[in-house]
Amino acid sequence: MLAALEEGVKGGKWYSVMDKVYALGNLRSAFKTVKTKGGAPGVDHQTIEMFERHLEENLEDLSQSLRESRYRPQAIRRKWIPKPGSKEKRPLGIPTVCSYCTSYSVV
Repeated sequence: MLAALEEGVKGGKWYSVMDKVYALGNLRSAFKTVKTKGGAPGVDHQTIEMFERHLEENLEDLSQSLRESRYRPQAIRRKWIPKPGSKEKRPLGIPTVCSYCTSYSVV
């Protein structure tokens, strides 16, 4: 481990994981997962259907903002859900789908 820290990876060159994050194929896959799980709207009230109406444009915008380090996540919507086997509730955080996308309008 210490040798890797001193020498880096692959001949002394470090690689970033960020290029994998903003890759359009990975963003499409992530969207598919959110859609399959039926994600709820965040504080911006944008639904999956609203985002999907301009999916490619929104994914391009997201990829570009991640690539250029302009992406800033919005606040998380707090929802209290029941704890299994208890009368208590636990907090659940619901993030926004896309905090800066301009190709949708909230209705």
